[in-house]
Amino acid sequence: MKSTSIILSAAWIATIAASFTIGSKLRPDDTAHATGGSIAQQIKNTRSTQRTISRARPTGAKQRGASAINRTGNNFASDAAQIATIMANNNPMARAESLIALINSLNPNDFEQAVVEFRKLGITRERMSEYTMLLHAWAKSDPVAALDFAQNNTSTRFARQTILTSWAADNPDAAFSWAINNHEGEDANPWLVGVIRGITTNNLTRATEIMTMLPYSRERGEALTSIIPHITKQGKEKATAWVEAISDERLRTGGAARIAGFMAQSNPSEAAEWIMNLSDSESISRATGEVAGIWADKDLNAAVAWTDSLSGNAKLRAAREVVMRYADKDANKASSWLATMPNEPEYESVVRSYIRSTAEKNPELSLAQIPRINDERTRNRYYERIVGRWIQQDENAAQTWVTQQDNMSETMRKRLLQMSQRRRDR
Repeated sequence: MKSTSIILSAAWIATIAASFTIGSKLRPDDTAHATGGSIAQQIKNTRSTQRTISRARPTGAKQRGASAINRTGNNFASDAAQIATIMANNNPMARAESLIALINSLNPNDFEQAVVEFRKLGITRERMSEYTMLLHAWAKSDPVAALDFAQNNTSTRFARQTILTSWAADNPDAAFSWAINNHEGEDANPWLVGVIRGITTNNLTRATEIMTMLPYSRERGEALTSIIPHITKQGKEKATAWVEAISDERLRTGGAARIAGFMAQSNPSEAAEWIMNLSDSESISRATGEVAGIWADKDLNAAVAWTDSLSGNAKLRAAREVVMRYADKDANKASSWLATMPNEPEYESVVRSYIRSTAEKNPELSLAQIPRINDERTRNRYYERIVGRWIQQDENAAQTWVTQQDNMSETMRKRLLQMSQRRRDR
């Protein structure tokens, strides 16, 4: 074994597309750094930290702008052929084992050519797991060279974030410094997402601090997604404390919803119980909607009963999610349940959810709810869309329904009948 030893869990071998763990012989400078001071102070120190990165690289590693490859052309050809052979194997377990063997044979300077040859095969969804392995292993050997290559040869964030994740697990300060120094502009820093993923397991507090640096964005959502499983592992009380310690209201409510949704995947009733321990009403409301949808997919009757037990905004959010699933399963029963909802303006969003869910398969039931919409322009828009689609599916039934309605304006009735007439005149 020349540079990097690979440790693969049996679970990863069984589910190669799901996850993997690659370990390595770490260099002395790569041991986890104790970090003191605030994130703001750390950012101020990134310039000096960045200057130390080059000293953390192994002897013989590629330097910026220098040729890193010392192997012969024949070895290149051999590696290329070996990679092609590995990826041609339809057995994912065999592919993983063969690729690990190849990675273990590589010197630090060999990774670039291995990645180049792999990329020549085409980066498809089916090959992403193996591509991730190569990047992860390269980051263990020479993260700066790996990032240099990714900066110059890839157009998406995937490679750089993957490399940073691997690097941050070993040297969070250096990875953080690179992420800060290689981002320009006021937008959310995508490289911090990779850093967060790498440090979450060992330092959840720091991962959270870095996440709060990000503005509301896709990047912050990705960071939150990577943190949530680790939060829930700590238990419900700590999960509650973590949520309520977040000062940013949008992030706090989003975090509560994500945690509740994660819990609900395995135990909706437990997630529902956890929600009620939150002190922030908006967090309760957001989390309730998340759990309600997941619960309804798993056990509709239980979700309906739980929604009925709620009140206020929490009930409103839950009903909006549940009624869609209910309508898909039994539109008539869902209509009856909808009739039990308060006839208040706030519940129009629940009515609209039902209307949209039934418009295509049960247009008559969908149209019957439109009078509950207060705004006339919105009502008319729904009438035109649903009746127009119904005319295309069953013109006679749609026309009969229109002529029998006495709770719509005469102007709207004529407009809908004209839609039917224009279709016949074509």
